[in-house]
Amino acid sequence: MRTLVFLLVCIIVGNISCKKNSTEHNFEKHSQDTIESQYETPYFDDDNIKDKAVIKAKQNTELSSFILSIYLSSLNKTVEIPILNNSILYNNTEADYYLSDPIIKNKIITIRVDYADQITKPNISGERKNLIEKIKFRFDTKNKKIQVIGYDLSYTKAKKNYSKSFNFITGKFYSTSSFNGKKEEASSWASELQNIYIENLNRDFFNKLLLHGNEIE
Repeated sequence: MRTLVFLLVCIIVGNISCKKNSTEHNFEKHSQDTIESQYETPYFDDDNIKDKAVIKAKQNTELSSFILSIYLSSLNKTVEIPILNNSILYNNTEADYYLSDPIIKNKIITIRVDYADQITKPNISGERKNLIEKIKFRFDTKNKKIQVIGYDLSYTKAKKNYSKSFNFITGKFYSTSSFNGKKEEASSWASELQNIYIENLNRDFFNKLLLHGNEIE
């Protein structure tokens, strides 16, 4: 009888040990897959050599100023793209802004721009808060230039959440507003929103961009 009990205990312990080892193996494999997926090879242009993109701060006495610096291995040169502070376009007054590190994925560079909120003034409404921009770049292999392929904007205004998304390849743009579970959407197209390159990324371009998608407000 004692021998039978002893054998049953050994079998149970053995099964638990096998399950534990299997769980640990699966966890380690899953963790490894996750880590590897977060760090893809940073290819941007068309020569399959690693490229580098960094944010550089420019000295300014009042507000921050940044540029996106991209080294193109295929052309053996560095391209610097000014990242404009667009706060004055949205609130008629300048606020400081902050940039995330650029992310290179699937040969597309994405940067995120966050703006500091303005101090709400009494008896004045309409400030856009929680302003966030996302800008996407890719290397045009045909003309060997950097193309701007997307721009996303999100903010809150008068307790409503708004978002706009522009596709500069197709020229299409989408706008959305949401409040208390209710959602409104609109979309359209404009030929002037196609074939945008970094030399077009200036104040006049953003002024025109501001005119699109405002029907949701």
